[in-house]
Amino acid sequence: MTLASWYTSGELLDDFFSRFTFPSLTVLNLHLERDQERKLFWSVDAFDAFISRSSCILTTLSIRGVIISDLELIAALHLLPSLVNLSFDDSQQAWESPITSLFLSRLTLPESPYDPSAQSQSILIPKLCSLVIKFKGTSFDDAAFVKMISSRCREVDEDVYGPLYELDKVRMRWGREVNEETELRPLSNLHRLGMRVVITGKHYNG
Repeated sequence: MTLASWYTSGELLDDFFSRFTFPSLTVLNLHLERDQERKLFWSVDAFDAFISRSSCILTTLSIRGVIISDLELIAALHLLPSLVNLSFDDSQQAWESPITSLFLSRLTLPESPYDPSAQSQSILIPKLCSLVIKFKGTSFDDAAFVKMISSRCREVDEDVYGPLYELDKVRMRWGREVNEETELRPLSNLHRLGMRVVITGKHYNG
């Protein structure tokens, strides 16, 4: 299902999540139409109630042009353990992106099951196989991004972590200059493991 906003009200998501129930929903696309000056705000409580009420098994979530913080996005993903495909596009936004160091760290699997973070926090979207990010800003944590992707491509002990899917597709589009040698070289090794990694951008120096 795709919700494309042409409305002027920033309360569209709150209204939508509060009104409808979709028990069979598996794909949810929340998109603000391009070139629209209006703002679309995330609604934490309404989304929580919508997922709880629908009891759906969501496998694909795509968000574009929605104003949402890193903590709000993390909270939303905690409600979606069945998620396989995640796409986030902030390329048309003028506000702070939720793709922060904190968000990337929460997607990163601990190196050891005995790591304090592994014991205190549940794994975020353990079935994630495909990740698409379109990032417009300039303050992107390259090291955290590489660490997160690498952590999702190694073998883990399922007796400790539970069943996990290996991330096999990553697509990243930057809105700033990226130097492959200094920032993204570690990702090149993942191609040899069978992972599809695509990095694009107007000023990509690869």
